Amino acid sequence: MTRDAQIVEEAAAWIDRLNRPVVDAAVGPAFDAWMAAAPRHREVIAELQALWQSEALVEALGQSRLAPGVATAPSVITDRSGRLRRAAPRFAAAACAMLVAVMLIVPALLTSTYRTNAGRGRSVVLGDGSRVDMSGDTELRVQILPWKRSAELVRGEAFFDVRHERVRIFRVASGTTSVRVLGTAFNVDRQSPTRTAVVVYRGAVEVGVAGETELVLNTGYGARVVDGHVIAQRRIAGGVPDWKSGWFEASDVPLGVLIDKVQRYSARPILLHDRALQALPISGRFHVSDTERALQAVQAAYHVDIAYGPKTIAIRPAGEADDR
Repeated sequence: MTRDAQIVEEAAAWIDRLNRPVVDAAVGPAFDAWMAAAPRHREVIAELQALWQSEALVEALGQSRLAPGVATAPSVITDRSGRLRRAAPRFAAAACAMLVAVMLIVPALLTSTYRTNAGRGRSVVLGDGSRVDMSGDTELRVQILPWKRSAELVRGEAFFDVRHERVRIFRVASGTTSVRVLGTAFNVDRQSPTRTAVVVYRGAVEVGVAGETELVLNTGYGARVVDGHVIAQRRIAGGVPDWKSGWFEASDVPLGVLIDKVQRYSARPILLHDRALQALPISGRFHVSDTERALQAVQAAYHVDIAYGPKTIAIRPAGEADDR
């Protein structure tokens, strides 16, 4: 079970306990402690509450066989503390089980996947009106649900212009990196499974690891998340991401990251097997959409040989024998 699925089950269990006719006095402080333990706990409780009062749950319960004659969800009222309590508490456990099912199963059925090929970008408008511009060789999975909005950058790079909503936050995941927004424009670059770069062009975002916020980025600032650590960057110039004009500005990044950026525009695979070269730190501004030009710059500055084959491009330390 994933951590997020576990949180959903815990949240449903708390709702069940708090909506029973008799609640132990110790439950309140314990619930408050659970809510304070992580921002994601509070988000899931809010999502469950929104779902509890939504037509989605009414329809799901109406089609279920929780009890003979059940055609609609139990009536729901809210007390002064803001916690839900039901007029039909005998359905507590079953209804919470339905909540978990809807929270965990429905999103998987309502996921949209967008992909681009090398050298070909794409713009998509999401169900909530937000716009995403995708670079070449990018894959994005999106869920726009009644109670939340989320996206997963599986690979590549994307510029998000998120439509502001007061209730539903928008969250982007890139590996273990989490970006939380309300309404803003920002770029997310998944440079490797453990490395993501985020830049904000309007508004603000919260950047963290595994759902825990570690840094707030305002307009014009960026951050890298490397191996689970969030590193703030200097102020970023310009109003649009460099990749939209085919460029990449590297500042002490591994050569492997640059080559992956070039690969997003190259039809031929670029092979870089040498581990020392993969980790070689580089800096400079590279025209990544022009494969030959970018690789020539690397060759001139970093003492490597570039071998152009009919099907692949190989990069190896200068002077190393060609063993193709």
